[in-house]
Amino acid sequence: MSRQGYSFQNDWFSGNIPLFTRHLGGLRNEVCSVIEIGCHEGRATTWLLDNILTNPGSRITCIDKVVQENFWPNIGIAQGYNKVQLLVGNSRDVLRTLPLSEAGFIYIDGSHSAVDVLEDAVLSFRLAKIGAVIAFDDYLWNDTQYSDGSTPKPAIDAFLTIYQRRLEVLEMGYQVWIRKLSD
Repeated sequence: MSRQGYSFQNDWFSGNIPLFTRHLGGLRNEVCSVIEIGCHEGRATTWLLDNILTNPGSRITCIDKVVQENFWPNIGIAQGYNKVQLLVGNSRDVLRTLPLSEAGFIYIDGSHSAVDVLEDAVLSFRLAKIGAVIAFDDYLWNDTQYSDGSTPKPAIDAFLTIYQRRLEVLEMGYQVWIRKLSD
């Protein structure tokens, strides 16, 4: 489902909808806490509100360094004002303020710097409850023009190697999806 009237300048999300549907369908209508690192205009946020976070008790915490002018209007169209919390700042700082072991899904799609992605992964793992799903966007992205010259892939590979006994890999492609098995 998607509501009419959203205002988006970019679409880096729609191609990922099949993965979101496959790996998050079990959360639909359940009370769920979600963290989204890098929400931009709210395209993933509004899709989650429309399709997964349908229970009135569900919440999503969005983290971004900049608030796009159409983010809140899009959230309004999704009727999500009471479900969305937007925290503005660097994810490495904001993630440290969130409660441990509560999130049922975490979407890591913020900075594309390897150092930032690795730090987001480690901090997010602590915020995810056992059984939670964590998705990394842009695993195969390689446009170093928009980062510090590094890319997400080496950070995600390092995280997967170090945490391999604590997680299950669900999907490896342009996105990487995992399930947390233990702390």
